[in-house]
Amino acid sequence: GNVFCKEADFENAEEMYRKALEIDLEAQPDNHLVLSNRYRDMATVLTDQCKIDEAIKMCKQSLARKLHIHGGEDHSDIAWEYIGVGVLLMKQNRLDDALQMCDRVIEMCNRLGPGGDNRKILAAAVGNQAIIRDKQGDLEAATELLEQTLAIREEVFGEMHPETAIAYQIIARIYGQQDRLDDAIHASTKALQIRMEEHGEDHPYTVHTFELFLQLKHDKAAAINEEGLALSNAGGDYTHAVK
Repeated sequence: GNVFCKEADFENAEEMYRKALEIDLEAQPDNHLVLSNRYRDMATVLTDQCKIDEAIKMCKQSLARKLHIHGGEDHSDIAWEYIGVGVLLMKQNRLDDALQMCDRVIEMCNRLGPGGDNRKILAAAVGNQAIIRDKQGDLEAATELLEQTLAIREEVFGEMHPETAIAYQIIARIYGQQDRLDDAIHASTKALQIRMEEHGEDHPYTVHTFELFLQLKHDKAAAINEEGLALSNAGGDYTHAVK
Protein backbone atom coordinates (compact mmCIF):
# COMPACT_ATOMS: atom_id res chain seq x y z
CA GLY A 1 0.00 0.00 0.00
CA ASN A 2 2.76 2.44 0.88
CA VAL A 3 4.51 1.78 -2.44
CA PHE A 4 1.33 2.43 -4.40
CA CYS A 5 0.74 5.65 -2.43
CA LYS A 6 4.22 6.90 -3.24
CA GLU A 7 3.43 6.28 -6.92
CA ALA A 8 0.08 8.09 -6.51
CA ASP A 9 -1.75 4.86 -7.41
CA PHE A 10 -4.35 5.42 -4.72
CA GLU A 11 -6.89 2.89 -5.98
CA ASN A 12 -4.46 -0.02 -5.62
CA ALA A 13 -3.16 1.44 -2.37
CA GLU A 14 -6.69 1.41 -0.97
CA GLU A 15 -7.10 -2.24 -1.96
CA MET A 16 -3.88 -3.21 -0.19
CA TYR A 17 -4.74 -1.23 2.93
CA ARG A 18 -8.20 -2.84 3.08
CA LYS A 19 -6.67 -6.30 2.90
CA ALA A 20 -4.21 -5.43 5.67
CA LEU A 21 -7.06 -4.08 7.82
CA GLU A 22 -9.13 -7.24 7.30
CA ILE A 23 -6.19 -9.42 8.34
CA ASP A 24 -5.44 -7.38 11.45
CA LEU A 25 -9.10 -7.22 12.50
CA GLU A 26 -8.96 -11.00 12.82
CA ALA A 27 -5.47 -11.18 14.30
CA GLN A 28 -5.35 -8.26 16.77
CA PRO A 29 -7.35 -7.22 19.85
CA ASP A 30 -9.94 -4.54 19.10
CA ASN A 31 -8.01 -1.65 20.69
CA HIS A 32 -4.56 -2.60 19.43
CA LEU A 33 -2.36 0.20 18.07
CA VAL A 34 -1.83 -1.71 14.83
CA LEU A 35 -5.56 -1.49 14.10
CA SER A 36 -5.58 2.22 14.79
CA ASN A 37 -2.74 2.68 12.31
CA ARG A 38 -4.54 0.59 9.70
CA TYR A 39 -7.60 2.81 10.00
CA ARG A 40 -5.34 5.86 9.71
CA ASP A 41 -3.80 4.47 6.49
CA MET A 42 -7.29 3.94 5.12
CA ALA A 43 -8.32 7.50 6.03
CA THR A 44 -5.28 8.88 4.23
CA VAL A 45 -5.77 6.99 0.98
CA LEU A 46 -9.51 7.70 0.95
CA THR A 47 -8.75 11.40 1.41
CA ASP A 48 -6.37 11.27 -1.55
CA GLN A 49 -9.31 10.02 -3.62
CA CYS A 50 -11.71 12.68 -2.24
CA LYS A 51 -13.82 10.02 -0.48
CA ILE A 52 -14.21 12.33 2.48
CA ASP A 53 -17.22 10.76 4.23
CA GLU A 54 -15.53 7.36 4.26
CA ALA A 55 -12.27 8.92 5.40
CA ILE A 56 -13.98 10.55 8.39
CA LYS A 57 -15.40 7.18 9.45
CA MET A 58 -11.91 5.69 9.35
CA CYS A 59 -10.51 8.65 11.31
CA LYS A 60 -13.09 8.12 14.03
CA GLN A 61 -12.16 4.43 14.27
CA SER A 62 -8.48 5.30 14.58
CA LEU A 63 -9.10 8.09 17.10
CA ALA A 64 -11.31 5.95 19.36
CA ARG A 65 -8.60 3.30 19.65
CA LYS A 66 -5.82 5.76 20.34
CA LEU A 67 -7.85 7.53 23.03
CA HIS A 68 -8.33 4.13 24.69
CA ILE A 69 -4.65 3.20 24.33
CA HIS A 70 -3.32 6.48 25.74
CA GLY A 71 -6.02 6.99 28.36
CA GLY A 72 -6.90 10.51 27.23
CA GLU A 73 -6.05 13.13 24.65
CA ASP A 74 -2.78 14.63 25.93
CA HIS A 75 -0.56 12.61 23.64
CA SER A 76 1.06 13.41 20.30
CA ASP A 77 -0.76 10.50 18.61
CA ILE A 78 -4.09 12.05 19.54
CA ALA A 79 -2.96 15.47 18.32
CA TRP A 80 -2.11 13.99 14.91
CA GLU A 81 -5.54 12.38 14.78
CA TYR A 82 -7.15 15.74 15.49
CA ILE A 83 -5.04 17.29 12.72
CA GLY A 84 -6.40 14.69 10.32
CA VAL A 85 -9.98 15.30 11.38
CA GLY A 86 -9.47 19.05 10.95
CA VAL A 87 -8.25 18.57 7.37
CA LEU A 88 -11.34 16.54 6.52
CA LEU A 89 -13.62 19.15 8.10
CA MET A 90 -11.97 21.75 5.88
CA LYS A 91 -12.64 19.60 2.83
CA GLN A 92 -16.30 19.53 3.85
CA ASN A 93 -16.19 23.34 4.18
CA ARG A 94 -16.99 23.10 7.90
CA LEU A 95 -14.52 25.88 8.55
CA ASP A 96 -15.59 26.92 12.05
CA ASP A 97 -15.43 23.29 13.24
CA ALA A 98 -12.04 22.88 11.59
CA LEU A 99 -10.73 26.07 13.22
CA GLN A 100 -11.89 24.84 16.64
CA MET A 101 -9.98 21.61 16.01
CA CYS A 102 -6.83 23.59 15.21
CA ASP A 103 -7.23 25.64 18.39
CA ARG A 104 -7.64 22.42 20.37
CA VAL A 105 -4.42 20.99 18.95
CA ILE A 106 -2.47 24.19 19.68
CA GLU A 107 -3.72 24.11 23.28
CA MET A 108 -2.52 20.50 23.51
CA CYS A 109 0.91 21.48 22.16
CA ASN A 110 1.17 24.22 24.79
CA ARG A 111 0.35 21.71 27.53
CA LEU A 112 2.72 19.05 26.20
CA GLY A 113 5.69 21.40 25.71
CA PRO A 114 8.24 21.53 22.87
CA GLY A 115 9.52 17.93 23.06
CA GLY A 116 8.92 15.02 20.73
CA ASP A 117 6.75 15.70 17.71
CA ASN A 118 5.06 18.72 19.22
CA ARG A 119 6.79 21.32 17.04
CA LYS A 120 5.78 19.33 13.95
CA ILE A 121 2.22 19.12 15.23
CA LEU A 122 2.21 22.86 15.93
CA ALA A 123 3.42 23.56 12.38
CA ALA A 124 0.57 21.48 10.97
CA ALA A 125 -2.06 23.13 13.17
CA VAL A 126 -0.90 26.68 12.37
CA GLY A 127 -0.74 25.79 8.67
CA ASN A 128 -4.32 24.55 8.78
CA GLN A 129 -5.39 27.74 10.54
CA ALA A 130 -3.83 29.68 7.67
CA ILE A 131 -5.74 27.68 5.06
CA ILE A 132 -9.00 28.25 6.95
CA ARG A 133 -8.39 31.99 7.22
CA ASP A 134 -7.67 32.08 3.50
CA LYS A 135 -10.95 30.28 2.76
CA GLN A 136 -12.72 32.78 5.00
CA GLY A 137 -11.23 35.65 2.97
CA ASP A 138 -8.86 36.97 5.66
CA LEU A 139 -5.67 37.13 3.59
CA GLU A 140 -3.77 39.22 6.13
CA ALA A 141 -4.30 36.66 8.91
CA ALA A 142 -3.61 33.79 6.50
CA THR A 143 -0.28 35.33 5.45
CA GLU A 144 0.85 35.89 9.03
CA LEU A 145 -0.02 32.30 9.98
CA LEU A 146 1.68 30.88 6.89
CA GLU A 147 4.88 32.77 7.61
CA GLN A 148 4.77 31.32 11.14
CA THR A 149 4.29 27.75 9.95
CA LEU A 150 6.98 28.13 7.27
CA ALA A 151 9.48 29.25 9.92
CA ILE A 152 8.55 26.30 12.16
CA ARG A 153 8.76 23.79 9.30
CA GLU A 154 12.18 25.03 8.19
CA GLU A 155 13.35 24.73 11.80
CA VAL A 156 11.90 21.24 12.39
CA PHE A 157 12.11 19.55 8.98
CA GLY A 158 14.75 21.55 7.13
CA GLU A 159 14.47 23.74 4.04
CA MET A 160 14.24 20.90 1.45
CA HIS A 161 11.51 18.76 3.02
CA PRO A 162 8.05 17.95 1.57
CA GLU A 163 6.37 19.47 4.63
CA THR A 164 8.24 22.70 3.96
CA ALA A 165 7.18 22.52 0.31
CA ILE A 166 3.54 22.53 1.40
CA ALA A 167 4.04 25.81 3.25
CA TYR A 168 5.94 27.36 0.33
CA GLN A 169 3.22 26.33 -2.10
CA ILE A 170 0.35 27.72 -0.07
CA ILE A 171 2.13 30.96 0.74
CA ALA A 172 2.98 31.38 -2.96
CA ARG A 173 -0.71 31.24 -3.78
CA ILE A 174 -1.58 33.73 -1.02
CA TYR A 175 1.14 36.13 -2.12
CA GLY A 176 -0.23 35.85 -5.65
CA GLN A 177 -3.70 36.84 -4.43
CA GLN A 178 -2.12 39.89 -2.80
CA ASP A 179 -0.30 40.83 -6.05
CA ARG A 180 3.05 40.19 -4.34
CA LEU A 181 4.09 38.35 -7.50
CA ASP A 182 7.87 38.41 -7.03
CA ASP A 183 7.48 36.89 -3.56
CA ALA A 184 4.94 34.40 -4.92
CA ILE A 185 7.24 33.26 -7.74
CA HIS A 186 10.14 32.86 -5.31
CA ALA A 187 8.04 30.73 -2.95
CA SER A 188 6.61 28.59 -5.78
CA THR A 189 10.14 28.04 -7.14
CA LYS A 190 11.25 26.75 -3.74
CA ALA A 191 8.23 24.46 -3.55
CA LEU A 192 8.88 23.14 -7.06
CA GLN A 193 12.54 22.40 -6.30
CA ILE A 194 11.53 20.32 -3.29
CA ARG A 195 8.75 18.51 -5.18
CA MET A 196 11.11 17.62 -8.05
CA GLU A 197 13.73 16.28 -5.68
CA GLU A 198 11.27 14.29 -3.57
CA HIS A 199 8.77 13.00 -6.15
CA GLY A 200 10.17 13.52 -9.65
CA GLU A 201 8.62 15.55 -12.45
CA ASP A 202 5.60 13.30 -13.24
CA HIS A 203 4.10 13.04 -9.75
CA PRO A 204 0.75 14.85 -9.29
CA TYR A 205 2.20 16.95 -6.45
CA THR A 206 5.00 18.17 -8.74
CA VAL A 207 2.64 18.79 -11.64
CA HIS A 208 0.29 20.80 -9.44
CA THR A 209 3.17 22.91 -8.11
CA PHE A 210 4.51 23.49 -11.62
CA GLU A 211 1.07 24.66 -12.76
CA LEU A 212 1.03 27.18 -9.91
CA PHE A 213 4.52 28.40 -10.87
CA LEU A 214 3.47 28.86 -14.51
CA GLN A 215 0.33 30.74 -13.52
CA LEU A 216 2.32 33.12 -11.33
CA LYS A 217 4.86 33.73 -14.12
CA HIS A 218 1.95 34.44 -16.47
CA ASP A 219 0.43 36.87 -13.97
CA LYS A 220 3.77 38.62 -13.59
CA ALA A 221 4.15 39.01 -17.35
CA ALA A 222 0.60 40.34 -17.60
CA ALA A 223 1.29 42.86 -14.84
CA ILE A 224 4.44 44.10 -16.60
CA ASN A 225 2.59 44.49 -19.89
CA GLU A 226 -0.21 46.32 -18.14
CA GLU A 227 2.29 48.69 -16.58
CA GLY A 228 3.86 49.30 -19.96
CA LEU A 229 0.48 49.95 -21.56
CA ALA A 230 -0.41 52.44 -18.83
CA LEU A 231 2.86 54.31 -19.39
CA SER A 232 2.31 54.27 -23.14
CA ASN A 233 -1.15 55.73 -22.77
CA ALA A 234 0.31 58.42 -20.56
CA GLY A 235 2.90 59.23 -23.22
CA GLY A 236 5.85 57.98 -21.15
CA ASP A 237 8.88 55.88 -21.96
CA TYR A 238 7.96 52.35 -20.94
CA THR A 239 10.61 50.28 -22.71
CA HIS A 240 12.13 49.28 -19.36
CA ALA A 241 8.82 47.77 -18.27
CA VAL A 242 8.61 45.15 -21.04
CA LYS A 243 12.19 43.90 -21.16
